[in-house]
Amino acid sequence: MEGSFDTIPLSDVLQMIHASRGTGILHLKTHQLPLKLQFMLGEVVGGSILDWEGLEAIVTFPLHPEQGHFRFDAGRVQGTPLMPFKVFVGEWARMNDQWGRFRTLLDSPSRVLETPRAVEPYAVFVGGKSIRAAAKSWGVPLIIAAERAWRGLREGDLTKLRKYAWFALRIRHPSARRTQAGIRDPNDITVLLDGNRNLGELIQAGLPIAKVRAYLLERIASGELEVPGRGWILRDLLWEIESEQAAQK
Repeated sequence: MEGSFDTIPLSDVLQMIHASRGTGILHLKTHQLPLKLQFMLGEVVGGSILDWEGLEAIVTFPLHPEQGHFRFDAGRVQGTPLMPFKVFVGEWARMNDQWGRFRTLLDSPSRVLETPRAVEPYAVFVGGKSIRAAAKSWGVPLIIAAERAWRGLREGDLTKLRKYAWFALRIRHPSARRTQAGIRDPNDITVLLDGNRNLGELIQAGLPIAKVRAYLLERIASGELEVPGRGWILRDLLWEIESEQAAQK
């Protein structure tokens, strides 16, 4: 079974697999964002955006995409249902709505926030910390950390820095040395990814953040860059680009 979302809504696809007690993997893609859902006897037992796995990743994929396509490959899958199917779809819809609300102030959970006062619950942001890092410090799900950050921004307790969690990536591109040998453009990003500086340092040195985003998005989506964490990086990059485009309208 395969098709496009402009003819069959994703919610209908999910319901058909559930009703037929299908077992296999559902491949979804919209605007360069992929998602794999694992079904066993019509129940969702797992899912991932590249290497970012679990419900936390699944619910960041739009439940009602207007564009994109799907393909269901029947096959052997094992696992325990994440939750009953109707509850799962309801949670997906609820968290989609929450992400939409939080992103009115936050472009992505990679965004680094700061507070000048070590007052709880925002003390973790003293000196600057991304929402993803704050979630780990608090020991809470990412959606809870995003809600706290959203409230902090709305109430004026937090401010946004022009930094993101993915700035810390130090990538050694396999083609960097070969490209460097015959370099013509000293600003070619592939050449700069020699592992000596992280992305934040390259941006601080003058590389445009939009250019870095576009490069990472293209290379991760194509599979050329298989850096650890590429699933959440891809998700956040797409959110950030979406926010940038909305701000320019």
